Amino acid sequence: MGMTVTNNDNRGVWIRDAVFDDDTFLATGAITLTKGTILARETASGKLKAFVKGGAGGLEIPTAVLDEDLVATGAGDVPCRPLIKAFLRFEKLIIVADGDNSNIDATVRDQLRDYGLIVQDVTEMTSYDNQ
Repeated sequence: MGMTVTNNDNRGVWIRDAVFDDDTFLATGAITLTKGTILARETASGKLKAFVKGGAGGLEIPTAVLDEDLVATGAGDVPCRPLIKAFLRFEKLIIVADGDNSNIDATVRDQLRDYGLIVQDVTEMTSYDNQ
């Protein structure tokens, strides 16, 4: 039997100056959103949903970021406590449609900055040392 390598990533989404707020995510069905997911406020409901780059109805304006995974078992309201202000790690951010940060460009960074969410590229001083 071979050796199993496990990488534990203990770096969070935010770097410093984090501010959280109680809010409500409106799920349209069962879904799990990973920490770092960018959220937007839907105009019609006034509730948070996943940010959609180029979307409409408020979903095109990023306003918050999840600091922990969000799990919805079905359609309806899910309480959450997202980041509403902070210095954030770029590599930890996620646009749901992409599953990663590949489409976070200067425009999205500017939009996040408008809400006090400052995106920074970070070179970590720690790295996995078990490989």
